[in-house]
Amino acid sequence: MPKKKISTHQRVLATSAELFNRYGVEAVSINQIAEALAISTGNLTYHFEKKMDLIGEHVDEFERQLQTSVDQFPFASDAKTFSQAYMDLLGVTLRYRFLFVGSNYLIRNDLLDPARYQKVIDSTKRSFVRQTRQLIADGFMSPVQKPYSLDMLIDCTWWQWLGWLMVMQIMPPGRQVSERQLLADGVNHIFFLTHHYVDQAFFKSVQAELKRQARSEG
Repeated sequence: MPKKKISTHQRVLATSAELFNRYGVEAVSINQIAEALAISTGNLTYHFEKKMDLIGEHVDEFERQLQTSVDQFPFASDAKTFSQAYMDLLGVTLRYRFLFVGSNYLIRNDLLDPARYQKVIDSTKRSFVRQTRQLIADGFMSPVQKPYSLDMLIDCTWWQWLGWLMVMQIMPPGRQVSERQLLADGVNHIFFLTHHYVDQAFFKSVQAELKRQARSEG
């Protein structure tokens, strides 16, 4: 069966995301993206007239993938299913980390509207709130007690995750580290930060499953 042909539009999105993540969104120009694709700049600007248009579609695609991941997240599951679902959820932010790591540049240079960016942050954090509430409802986590709140816990988790994404940008791992290993490490890091809220038996089973999935190829 012949492979499905990938459109130039899709190739531009995939290649630009890879370059933005590798070098930083501020360091990659439209001309460099065209050169990486071996197409003319005119061909690329036919699909995306400006860098702002390209960034805008990346934001749209990020939100679509995030919503799909949230909608498909299991409400109650074993450690294996939960771990994979959480890795899928964080995987979306990992693939689009340039939107977060490069946010100051994007906003300062009018490539991304501040209100639009705030919407992205809010929707991302809401997805974490939703899953954490479900963990509490299923008895896998203890309720957050005053003077702290669930929103405060998620804010802390989000900034820790953002810091982790920045480390991936500044000091990318060697080629021997797969995306699955990175995601398993990220999920494990988040759970360690909240381990005093998480049921210990569930915490240990998730840790064991993350180790297994980090070694897995698929």
